[in-house]
Amino acid sequence: MLSLALCMASLSARSEPLSTEPAPAAGFSGKQLAEFQRLANDPQIKRANDAWTRASQEATRQHLRKVAASGDARSLLAASMLWFGFGGTLEEGVLPVAPAPEARAWFDAARSARPRDVLVAWMEASDCAGLSDSCNPREALQFLLQAEPHNAAVQLLALADADRRGDRKAAEGYWQASTLAPVYQPHALEIGRLLHATMAGVQQPPLDPRLAQAMGVWFGLNRPATAQDYGDVGVIGLSAAVAMPGFLPVSRQCRAEAVALAGSARQAECIRLLVLLAADESTLLAPMFALPKLVELSGDSAEGLAWREQLRQFQWVYENAQQRMFAANSSGGHPREYGTWFMTEGELSAMRRLLSHQGVPAQAPPGWLPANARYRALVSTGRDGGNH
Repeated sequence: MLSLALCMASLSARSEPLSTEPAPAAGFSGKQLAEFQRLANDPQIKRANDAWTRASQEATRQHLRKVAASGDARSLLAASMLWFGFGGTLEEGVLPVAPAPEARAWFDAARSARPRDVLVAWMEASDCAGLSDSCNPREALQFLLQAEPHNAAVQLLALADADRRGDRKAAEGYWQASTLAPVYQPHALEIGRLLHATMAGVQQPPLDPRLAQAMGVWFGLNRPATAQDYGDVGVIGLSAAVAMPGFLPVSRQCRAEAVALAGSARQAECIRLLVLLAADESTLLAPMFALPKLVELSGDSAEGLAWREQLRQFQWVYENAQQRMFAANSSGGHPREYGTWFMTEGELSAMRRLLSHQGVPAQAPPGWLPANARYRALVSTGRDGGNH
């Protein structure tokens, strides 16, 4: 997933993101931390940052009001989510307990629009992700089950809901439907593209060169920041609000012990579903969950060896991208296009592009093994060695 530097920045991006104390990433070097703190304490930079963020916030608000005025469900959804991220205000650094009036009104209008929109229903099915306090998640879920009955992601949302209600019969039905579904579509990429395209329309104020340099340090970019970086950081952070099906029911059904007791039919069900999850590159969550389980369930078969190699290649991309995401000596600095790659192509594709930008091979060389002990054991032996 996204480096802690951008995650921390994205949390702050909800309002005057850098006028409050910026938070450094855990992976910063001592030299980076010292420079980070020096710039954070510079009174001139603080004043420039406060002025710029106020101007940026006002420009964003004006744009989102125009977007919402179009009245279609997806424009209302985008305006609501981006107002939540960029347009609201904080008091003494405390997150608001209720949705901002604009975010609530626009999201409620999106929920009421007909014909109903799948992306809006997807957000409502996750308690509206803080965008409104008058949601009906169960009703939104029922709509999704009718609109996308062959989407494993929808069936997994319903499975988690049935588990919470203690309805075992319904849970079993949703489990079977998820394992027979031909697609897994959690809509993260569609919502990401919508937010990215909407935010691109904001006419941001120009950045003072000294402030751009400071923001580059705060964001860990190893280059001066741009107004687009500021927007990308916030939009990537907002993407975390997109509902993702919980994998706990899958983990429970596909534990090695449970599969051994249930027999070959359960193993086949698990493998069918996990193959779908492993293919989803919109975020790291699904393949990071699915690949180790596919390795374990497939054993020493030809399929198992193939999954071990796929896990090895996945970890190569992940570990190298994490190491180089904000490295002080990264070639050319953090690429300006990274946010666009992340939001329009998916998280794993963005990491591959980052490696290419840094001159790192896309494929792991023969003999390379993950640094993480669990994944190293899985790749080497097909078992996690008791590390997880």
